[in-house]
Amino acid sequence: MRRASIIAVVAFVTGLAAGLLGSFTLRGPKGGLPLADTRAAELAAIEKLHQEDIAATLSQDPNAHANLWTDDAVRLGWGRPAEVGKKAILAENEKFWAEHRGLKVLSYEPQIKDLQVAGEWAFEWGNFEATFKLSEEAPPVPYRGKVLRVLRRQSDASWKFARVCENPQNAPGQQ
Repeated sequence: MRRASIIAVVAFVTGLAAGLLGSFTLRGPKGGLPLADTRAAELAAIEKLHQEDIAATLSQDPNAHANLWTDDAVRLGWGRPAEVGKKAILAENEKFWAEHRGLKVLSYEPQIKDLQVAGEWAFEWGNFEATFKLSEEAPPVPYRGKVLRVLRRQSDASWKFARVCENPQNAPGQQ
């Protein structure tokens, strides 16, 4: 009889656990979407930022590009001082395009090799390839390099660049 009671209790507890676990769904941050849906939404929002980066680069619009950055962003580029803050990044963008009026970006393709999301932050690294012309008459010039980017989730669930370090492999004037 004792054995039958133990089996009944184990069966009851197992059934209860299965029922609870069957109806239980892991939830993402702040009790929102289930974790799998949250991850998919994060990746989609980050991919949207990537596409906006490509579009802004191809458009050569300094404001469109600066709007992809957090207010306290830092951009580290080869051979120039750190640009600290969205306003400084915008100023450098405007200065660059004013100094290179004839330059035309023909293509830009970031190739992200690894992306890690950790709460409100994401970390990615990869390569980029671009082609540009210095003037209408000039031949196309390939441009490539490496990039390390830190992204921050915004209150509307979009993502922006917070820290970016670029290492061009063949910047104009480099061997």
